[in-house]
Amino acid sequence: MTNEDKALFEELKAKPTRELKPAEKAKLKSLERLAKKEQQADTPKPKRNNTFGVTPTTKLASVPFRISGEEKSIMTDTAKRIAGTELFYDRLGGKDDLSNNTQMRAALRAYDKLSDEEKVEAIREAKLSMARAQR
Repeated sequence: MTNEDKALFEELKAKPTRELKPAEKAKLKSLERLAKKEQQADTPKPKRNNTFGVTPTTKLASVPFRISGEEKSIMTDTAKRIAGTELFYDRLGGKDDLSNNTQMRAALRAYDKLSDEEKVEAIREAKLSMARAQR
């Protein structure tokens, strides 16, 4: 804002609003906007840290775990096999709905439906798979 604009702004601001003509009111409004923009530009904005992927953005509890190459290939093969079916597109909509995260959540829901004996057997197989992956 130039010095002339600042002087005009102060002059218009000093007058009572009732005495201002419509053109003067419009000019006052535009000068107020300019002054507000200058004031916002002068105040430093707080610097945001790049915390994407570091700070959780949801209230979900994060559970870090590693999967072996064999387990990764199981997930990849399953995703490819399921993505090729009409049933998948009819019920879920698109291939974006078949992420590793979604597959793990679905696996947990399926695991919950197993009997205790089936769960113990699945855990035994997982332990054997982990032992093989460490070699």
